Amino acid sequence: MIKGTTSDKNLSIILLAATSIIWGTSFILIKKATTVFAPLEVGALRIFYAFLAFIPIFWVQRKKIPGALWSWIFLAGLIGSLIPSLLFSWAGTKIQSSLSGMLNAITPLFTILIGSIFYKQTFTFNQWTGILIGLFGAIILGFMKPGGALDLNWFVLPVIFATLLYALNVNLLKIKFSGIQPLVLSASTIVSVGPLATIILFGFTDFSYKIMNMPGAFEAAGYVAILGFFGTAIALVLFNKLIQISGPLTASSVTYIMPVISVLWGLADGELFGLVQGIGLFSILLGVYIVNKK
Repeated sequence: MIKGTTSDKNLSIILLAATSIIWGTSFILIKKATTVFAPLEVGALRIFYAFLAFIPIFWVQRKKIPGALWSWIFLAGLIGSLIPSLLFSWAGTKIQSSLSGMLNAITPLFTILIGSIFYKQTFTFNQWTGILIGLFGAIILGFMKPGGALDLNWFVLPVIFATLLYALNVNLLKIKFSGIQPLVLSASTIVSVGPLATIILFGFTDFSYKIMNMPGAFEAAGYVAILGFFGTAIALVLFNKLIQISGPLTASSVTYIMPVISVLWGLADGELFGLVQGIGLFSILLGVYIVNKK
């Protein structure tokens, strides 16, 4: 539920829309990039690009991060960026990009469960109802084919695990870093895991060979550059700001709107979308309305 002043509410809506559009586009970019690069290469390269973008900002703002918080900063970088990036890249080689986007709707349920169990946060009956309706839509999308047949695709599990990590990170950011500016926080979390992503990319993959020898490698790297600079760096700043002014539940609602964007990109790329997917998306959007209704 969006709380605060009118200006905060308006800013929350803008941030929610912008972040949803950016992240909703990321799944088709992952799909395009994995036609050339392996999932580990795509995930690590995405963080590497964001790392490069944030280094100058971090260098200027680094003293604003208390030394005692650096272990938490590194944890936030792992569960909020690096590991999910690798998981989504892995899933992107096996399932439709639109399905990856739609399955993100599970995040708010995990956000509520983690917030209520570990952080003793309270939520209204309406919020619980909205989350469960959205989850119902996500289950339909994740386990039903466009024609209605049951589809037990085990490669949805990396996406589901990534949403759990996102939910953990959303609560962590709200509890531990509410007093840190979003830009400083985003730069710090990415810079903390950037060296690890760099080691993975250049030390444990064939990225260097592929970029020099494989046809289409530069184009694929361009898709990942968009992912890194916009889908990770810029969107992370917007998302952290959204968490600070609206709370973890409203921020996690980004993952309700993202499916619409991912479906549109999927349709443009020839992916299937049927009545079952329409029902699932309707359930998700209805859940968003109920969650944010006063």
